[in-house]
Amino acid sequence: MKGLRFVSVFVLAGWAGVAQAALLIAQLNTNTAAGAVATRYGIQLLDVTPGAPFARFNVPAGLNADTIQVRMVSEGRAIWCEDDAQVIMPEHSGAGKGSTISAVGDRSTLQGLNSTFLRQIQWSSSLAATSGRRVKLAILDTGISPQQPALWAKVSASMNAIEGGQPPHDVARGRDTSGNGRPDEAVGHGTMVAGLVDQVGPQVQLVIARVADSDGVATAWTIIEGLAFAVNQGAEVANVSLGAIQRIPALSDVLDWTEQRGLLVVAAIGNNGQRRSLSPATISKVVSVAGVQSGDAKASFSNWEGKTLACAPASGLKSFWWDGTLGVWSGTSFAAPLVSGAIADCLRRRTTRLTPDAIRKLLRNAGDDVNAQNRSYRDQLGRRLNIAKLDDAIRRGR
Repeated sequence: MKGLRFVSVFVLAGWAGVAQAALLIAQLNTNTAAGAVATRYGIQLLDVTPGAPFARFNVPAGLNADTIQVRMVSEGRAIWCEDDAQVIMPEHSGAGKGSTISAVGDRSTLQGLNSTFLRQIQWSSSLAATSGRRVKLAILDTGISPQQPALWAKVSASMNAIEGGQPPHDVARGRDTSGNGRPDEAVGHGTMVAGLVDQVGPQVQLVIARVADSDGVATAWTIIEGLAFAVNQGAEVANVSLGAIQRIPALSDVLDWTEQRGLLVVAAIGNNGQRRSLSPATISKVVSVAGVQSGDAKASFSNWEGKTLACAPASGLKSFWWDGTLGVWSGTSFAAPLVSGAIADCLRRRTTRLTPDAIRKLLRNAGDDVNAQNRSYRDQLGRRLNIAKLDDAIRRGR
């Protein structure tokens, strides 16, 4: 529902008579200037999305954020306004940490190391080598390592929402944003994701948005920035291997905006081993991806839910690593790029674009049924990715 949203910490602060500083995000109405909004309410404009109607504000201590949210919407300056929220990589909750493997090599080496998983999803090197139109896939993650030139050669555009103005490099930065005493837990995450997209879709162009720091922490706002950037760069698919346990209404509203502009979002369901989806995977417009093992049984860490559209291998996947070598990691974060990369690569071989809704409908029927291997999770994992079937469905448009 569009309009006002509250986070309990600010409501409680208001009850206690203490107006604390707060960060607000909003979708502004047409012809509403973000600077004028900041001036009217005595708040600070922190950021805007070029070519998109979203803005982020700081409410100084002493002003009531709840009151400002009410006024901004009721006075017609914003469609919705809510507090910014934290989003993290699913691997904080389960599936362990990625690591370097004792191997070096290129895409072909990785395809050999992942041959079991690639056969499982019916990937074909000859199909991937087929010529087609140019398709861009946006990766909203920790960026790409500067030590992986083969990936950078495929990047058509990039941005950094974490360290503004700097390259979106996926490197260790000594950050412990999550506060658990283990810094840089996500270093390599975005590089791994990009490398997996590259394996299934070697001709797919990449749009890189560094929206999470080296500890795997993002916010609703950085995700919004990344999605707006993806739309402005003409991406047809976006991969979001990040999520929040709490529902974030803003992301649902932003996805209404991206949907109208032809961007399909694919997201990891989460690694809590629970019947739930993280946000944004829980949103109906998102292709939610669960994780399975080599025999199609659910990966022990993978979440599950009836709205899940697809599943893909999620255990022991090998990809490019942040230090210039190769790495291995498990998690639904790495099942998602197999699905998003496959969709983008299949779209290359279709002469015209498809709407996100049309792609979701095709995906529902184009995979393999895994209910027999998952009787306790019947119809809760979606269909396992089958690239051969998906390619045929996308080419025919049905």
